[in-house]
Amino acid sequence: INIASVLVCLLAAIFVFALKLHTRVVYRLALYQVLTSLFFAMAETFQIIFVHYHENPEVYDQLCKTMGFFVLYTRWAKLLFTAWITFHLFCFAVLHKNWKRLEPLYVVTSVL
Repeated sequence: INIASVLVCLLAAIFVFALKLHTRVVYRLALYQVLTSLFFAMAETFQIIFVHYHENPEVYDQLCKTMGFFVLYTRWAKLLFTAWITFHLFCFAVLHKNWKRLEPLYVVTSVL
């Protein structure tokens, strides 16, 4: 299932660039969400290598910790991008303000 997620995320990113939707802030935020979903799906897919962890834990230990961090990091990034997209759309729809100048803040706080 994660391989299908990777393919769908790649396809969505290609469509965003092919249709030139990346020129608008909301679509760029959605693209960032798609890219974090892509990285999350890739991290989940790579966890298949831990099938034989119980046979040789010394070899897999550091890699397992790294993958665990990467999965947790991408989950938080997805959550924060979702929160920022919600905030931006709320401000645009309800308050009638387009705060596209806050895009660097959205990205920095979600990625860090």
